[in-house]
Amino acid sequence: MLVTPDILRRLRDTIDPVVDRLGYELVAVELTGGADSRTVLRISIDHAGGVGIEDCGKVARELSPALDVDDPIVEAYNLEVSTPGIERPVQKLADFQRFAGCEVRIKPFGVEGRRRVKGTLLGADGGVVRVRVDKDERLFPVESIERANLALTFDQFQRLGKGLPPNETEST
Repeated sequence: MLVTPDILRRLRDTIDPVVDRLGYELVAVELTGGADSRTVLRISIDHAGGVGIEDCGKVARELSPALDVDDPIVEAYNLEVSTPGIERPVQKLADFQRFAGCEVRIKPFGVEGRRRVKGTLLGADGGVVRVRVDKDERLFPVESIERANLALTFDQFQRLGKGLPPNETEST
């Protein structure tokens, strides 16, 4: 299956209201596989205080009927609902701004293999994501990004699990 920004946008438009109604944050929508292997629709959700397996099951049960009605994926697929993990996907423009200062890996659409850009996320403005790579600033229109993942430290990951910003220190 060819994954395009339009397909991902349509999926997000179907999934986001359901996840939001259940009280969770939709972090990422990913569509992988196809051709030789079964297609997988992977949804990442989050919530202050964390997400457990029961939460993932609840979201999956509520999403299935909504996806069946909208039917954005023509072929058979597996639905996976999970937490974002320490290599948290970043897809929303607000999240590119929210996680400024964190390390990020970006894979633009149309780039084959493992060619990714690694750098420090500087933020996002006007639909453009800014990343410092070595001493240069690179600009990526958000619609040109196939995949972006944070490379959080364990401390940053723990702060997020507590509902805190990843880069600020707690006051004592």
